[in-house]
Amino acid sequence: MSFNRRSILIAATAAAFGPVAWAEGWPRKPVRIIVNFPAGGPGDAVARYIAERMGPILGQQVVVENRSGGAGAVGILAAANAPADGYTFLYTTVTGVVQVPLVTKDQNFDPLRSVVPVMGVGNTPMGLFVHASSTASDFPSFVEWARKQPAGLDIGGGGPIVEIATAVLARSADVRLVYVPFRGTAPVVQAALAGDVKAFFSTPSPVIAENIKAGKLRAIAVTSAFASDLVPGVDPIAKFVPGYVQDIHFGFFAPPGIPAEAATRFGNALTTVLAEPGMKERLAGFGLSLQPAAASEIARVTARDAEIIRKTLETTPVKFGE
Repeated sequence: MSFNRRSILIAATAAAFGPVAWAEGWPRKPVRIIVNFPAGGPGDAVARYIAERMGPILGQQVVVENRSGGAGAVGILAAANAPADGYTFLYTTVTGVVQVPLVTKDQNFDPLRSVVPVMGVGNTPMGLFVHASSTASDFPSFVEWARKQPAGLDIGGGGPIVEIATAVLARSADVRLVYVPFRGTAPVVQAALAGDVKAFFSTPSPVIAENIKAGKLRAIAVTSAFASDLVPGVDPIAKFVPGYVQDIHFGFFAPPGIPAEAATRFGNALTTVLAEPGMKERLAGFGLSLQPAAASEIARVTARDAEIIRKTLETTPVKFGE
């Protein structure tokens, strides 16, 4: 990352919070990062690596606290309700934030105001995967295979984003797909390996890559607009279903009203970590494409995704695990 790019990110982060109360000398105690993913998954691994690297820069320990559950809403709500003193941050996805009102039925949560973006880290597509015994080898043969299932084809996944992705794909590709919810990447992979589900959507992960290499799983397609190095060797679904794109943006958020100094110094330290040599390759190993983004850009993506989901729900029924 160039110096100019880094300066822009830091300045944009500061501007997003404005002249609110300053936490002079921040941080004076350990900083907490709430992660709304289960421990051991790729999202948790990224947060823990970043936290470890940020600690020496900030001069305080940066601890990760897993608050999974409620399709990710538990951790997001915990961060939204935390004291706005600059000592609690949230690592999650834009989609997770946008979907809190949908999974909790709490219309008091505003994705654009209940938590505020600090800085984006990167994005990732989802991959569509099947057990290696499946007759599907690419997306067209997947659709053909799915249409032969009398009761529809089970699609496993962890969270509302996969439920929406499944419902939209079923409608767009004219195929019956039945969403089966799991609590994260690890359990859905185990279910697929055991034959409990025939296919699943997931963000890329080392566990999935290892099982593909071992010949136990097969990648079918990717949900980005174009082919992705994170799920190599497969076409995007959009090649066959125009307009079908399901990218996921990861970043840091905070309770509204945190001190500007805390947001700026946190963003400064994060920018330094993301600029370290080899960071792009390390994050790719966790299934994440490094794409640092200022708070204003994450706010724009949040507003965009909220509108996309609103329009989707007008025509696509989903139950969100009910």
